Amino acid sequence: MYRDLSSRDESFETFLSTFNLLAPHARIELNSGQSAFRWQGRFASVSGFSWWEVESEIDWTCRFPQQKQRLGLVLPSTGLVSARVRNRTVAIDRNYALALSVPDVGSISYSGRGTHGHVTLEFDVPTVQKTLSAICEGAAMRNIELGPQLDLASPAGRVLRTLGEAIGVGMRDTSLRSEKSMALLGEAILRLVLLSFPHGSTDRLHRRRADATSRQVTEAIDFMRANMHQPLTLSEVAQAAGICVRSLQYGFRRFRSVTPLAYLREIRLEAVQAELSSPLNTLTIRDVALKWGFAHMGHFAARYRVTFGEPPSETARSARAGTSRGARK
Repeated sequence: MYRDLSSRDESFETFLSTFNLLAPHARIELNSGQSAFRWQGRFASVSGFSWWEVESEIDWTCRFPQQKQRLGLVLPSTGLVSARVRNRTVAIDRNYALALSVPDVGSISYSGRGTHGHVTLEFDVPTVQKTLSAICEGAAMRNIELGPQLDLASPAGRVLRTLGEAIGVGMRDTSLRSEKSMALLGEAILRLVLLSFPHGSTDRLHRRRADATSRQVTEAIDFMRANMHQPLTLSEVAQAAGICVRSLQYGFRRFRSVTPLAYLREIRLEAVQAELSSPLNTLTIRDVALKWGFAHMGHFAARYRVTFGEPPSETARSARAGTSRGARK
């Protein structure tokens, strides 16, 4: 699902009904009591999480009368975001991110001088629990009690900002909207939140690292190769090998001197090269890249050139030239 709405074309009731599709447990209130104002909202949902980007000219508040288990991440672009979390107020601007377990939240207010905006991601319970269990066995979402703020100038914060921007690009551009890419980016953000924001399982998470065997790493690789055309996550790879995600990461560093995601990217690049090299290929370079999970064409082209010593366009051109020579013989 993806919708791009604005007050130029739609009523505020349309805005509310679209918002309620993604967050039926939330209720919006306009702080000023006005109903006529300029706003713009982009709303999207993919497997495991929803995403929305909202800009408005007046202040408004989101309340949660239904205490549904979800995990949210708020990234202000302009203005201020203020939340009541476990009976205390937390306020942030564009230099911070706010991570929230919905049952801990009484309300979230959005305010600013003139136009203000933010991006929110909300992850469903199965996705959070699967990721949390993969990195910290036995941990439960209901017990994590996230420390809500993260400085976006910190190393983890800079990565989080970059991942958030990448998801935004992929959601807005229909030509880049790849289910594989969004699933991987969503898991990366969720893992970063669980690893970087303090919570009740943090100590256990950082203490626990079981060694992965060479056989388990090989099983993980076999699973990657058999399913690399699917939107694959680290949790699924680790589960297939019978280990947790942290053990998977440690095993790949030990036996392959590379991270699991880097290895997955390598074999997908090999698949792209094989397809572009085939005289039977009729897809464009962009379509082949998206097929194998590469949504950002600039990054894809740069990685392809580094890996194979030529741009993907040259590989495709050589394949076409070979086909032409064969046809003339």
